[in-house]
Amino acid sequence: MKMSLSKVVILVSLILTTTACAQQEGLSFNFFGGGARSEGMGQAFIAVSNDGTAGGWNPAGLYIHEQTLMTFSYGFLLPRGKYDYYNEGSLLTSLDHSGDYGSINCWNLVSPIRIKNHHFVFGLSYTRNFDTYNKFAENLLYERLGYGPEPNATYDRHGGINTISLSLGTRVYEQFSMGLSGNIYVGKAVTEESRYLRAVDSTDANDPVYYRSNINVVDSTAYSGFNLTFGLLYSSESFRAGLTFKSPFNLKGESDSTMTWISTYGTEGKSSPYNGENPDYGMFVTQTVFVDNMTSKTEIPMIIGTGFAFNIKENWLLSTDIEYRGFSGNMIKHLDSLLLTAGGETIEFFSDFDPNWSNVWQFRIGTEYLFDTPVGIIPLRLGYRNESLPEGNISNVDVIFRGDKETSEASDDPGDSTRTFYSFTYDQNKISGFSMAFGTGFHWEQVQLDIAYTYSKYDQEIYEVIDDESVFKGKNNWKNHHLNLTFTGYF
Repeated sequence: MKMSLSKVVILVSLILTTTACAQQEGLSFNFFGGGARSEGMGQAFIAVSNDGTAGGWNPAGLYIHEQTLMTFSYGFLLPRGKYDYYNEGSLLTSLDHSGDYGSINCWNLVSPIRIKNHHFVFGLSYTRNFDTYNKFAENLLYERLGYGPEPNATYDRHGGINTISLSLGTRVYEQFSMGLSGNIYVGKAVTEESRYLRAVDSTDANDPVYYRSNINVVDSTAYSGFNLTFGLLYSSESFRAGLTFKSPFNLKGESDSTMTWISTYGTEGKSSPYNGENPDYGMFVTQTVFVDNMTSKTEIPMIIGTGFAFNIKENWLLSTDIEYRGFSGNMIKHLDSLLLTAGGETIEFFSDFDPNWSNVWQFRIGTEYLFDTPVGIIPLRLGYRNESLPEGNISNVDVIFRGDKETSEASDDPGDSTRTFYSFTYDQNKISGFSMAFGTGFHWEQVQLDIAYTYSKYDQEIYEVIDDESVFKGKNNWKNHHLNLTFTGYF
């Protein structure tokens, strides 16, 4: 006996359904600008924005530059920590949250130009906005299908989002400047999932068929999008104030998945399928299924930020930022179907998935002190920010596996022979945490070298909903490290 094509298709569908619901999991949507200087100040940089990374922070700060410069950064992410999985208060297993990822953090080219004898500054930049690294485990099938409390699904995700920006800044009136950036978002995240499933086809009560499947899914999602950043800046000798607006947009995700499915099936008869006594049990089916171009759209809201910077002394700067991201009510849309019209136009139909996101407020504070030494200027920087992600409570996520038999009114019964159910219902608290940063470097007349280190700590508790009650199931405890090296050269 072999698994029918319709069952293969439906099983693939249920796997991809839960995969699609998790495509945005772990994305922070912190669209930071780049550079070790800003990172060393805890990313409190909206009102500062007076170096080569201004186009990614507040393009109004570009106007200050009188000569061409280039900035290049490389960053290292070292995720650490663990995910603990519990049952009835007892720890069952832990997933090690560790890795080592390096990438270009930013590249910026800034050049002044004159248009009708008015000073403008042009900026071209590539910025690594944020990295993601996430691990997760869950019991998808509950004990009603013969499973114990151990997790039967593990989830591993890593990647990040980048921005390519074209910016322009100029002074508009005395101490006021403004700027505008067009931002193209690109990125990639890879998700690796491993699942163990069990199903029973009891069409023939005297000869039921049992399926046991090990399923491995590798999902590669490419992201794209476009929006605008509008910035304003007030600058005096010792005080600066900045304001930025990032327009809302849809972050499009296109996923390609490879699913490898190894299934054991057979009849139980009078002997147990677990002890190998039945010669009909233990046969294998191996399937590899490729699914391309799964499409999703994540609604990113308008992001509003304001910042203030004050020179306590000529060589001592204190800055702070407040940023608001109105994620509440925003949807994740999944492409359901396509319609090709007679005129050759393709119409896409999307279904909404409500991630129950929350609005995000982020507070950032940083300071920079410059030591003038015989070997050059040595900056010392410190920074802090709270880490608040939009992910809120998610519950009542149910996936249904339908058999290949004809359905009937009775098929709504979970025990019906034409249908096998499993459910994934859970609550997760918001991810909360903080980041602390330290930075230093060497500055000469034409060359600047900066280095920054950030320690980030995140916590999250996860509860499974069983019989309308929330039961503690897991805890994320992440302690990530990030190192950033930046070179700036003036021409």
